[in-house]
Amino acid sequence: MIASYLLEGDEIIETQLIWESAWINLENPLPQEQALVAERLNLPLSFLSDPLDPRERPRLDNEDNCLLIIVRLPIILEKPQKRFETIPLGVIIAENQIITICREPGLVRQLLDRQVRKPRRVTRESLLFKLFVEISSDFIHQLQVLEELAEEAEKHLSKSQRNVELMILLTIEKALINFSVALHSNRAIMEKLLGGVLPMKEEQEAWLEYALTENQQAIFTVEVFGQIVGSMGDAFGVIISNNLNKVMKFLTGVTIILMVPTLVVGAYGMNVKLPLAEYSFAFYILAVICLAFSAFIWIYFNRKKWI
Repeated sequence: MIASYLLEGDEIIETQLIWESAWINLENPLPQEQALVAERLNLPLSFLSDPLDPRERPRLDNEDNCLLIIVRLPIILEKPQKRFETIPLGVIIAENQIITICREPGLVRQLLDRQVRKPRRVTRESLLFKLFVEISSDFIHQLQVLEELAEEAEKHLSKSQRNVELMILLTIEKALINFSVALHSNRAIMEKLLGGVLPMKEEQEAWLEYALTENQQAIFTVEVFGQIVGSMGDAFGVIISNNLNKVMKFLTGVTIILMVPTLVVGAYGMNVKLPLAEYSFAFYILAVICLAFSAFIWIYFNRKKWI
């Protein structure tokens, strides 16, 4: 899909005049749409197709007076199960326009529509830097979601003998690795832009520096949380193993207690002369003896804290 917008003051206004617009937003564009935009704006076709590759890494590319910037941003995938991933976002700074390319519909517009951090005057560069800021903020928000997941797993851990909580931690660790790689790569791109790759004014430099600060905060949070999750994983494994040992110890104690009546009943099942065999109430006497021995062993094991 192709959407186009005009930039007037601090407003972003949708327009049908695609080729006269200031911002063109491509959302999971078809090959023919990519070819049309490349032809009309004299852009390399690879600039439009590369950001749609889910494995594309953040980078800068300059060709035919067009600057391609690829960064990665976080998303949550709910199906088939909840996953935390990063996807590429391409931004092309052309002669008179800015073009954004993303395979997730509505995501770029959602980032730019946020009112928390809004430039006083919307330009191509301010759109780019606002994207940087919002992407870094999204990483921090996703980390908060991951932290809530870890806390929820911790609540159920003390009584758990399953691997569910460990699988949750594995999901979190995988997400943290992806986030760390994306954040460091994004930071390298922003530092190159700040180094003079893209001419900018003082206000625009301030926005980029703010984006770098947000990025650095996200990197620091990922590193600290990663260490915590690693320690939690080790602790969770020990606790689950300990819980399983408690269950096995209890079952072993119950087995020993049941061995006394089993031994007596087995002995009296033999076809030989046995004590009390001639009495009609022998069954009740043996039952009381078995219960007494079992109770004694139970109390003894309980005082020793073996069960």
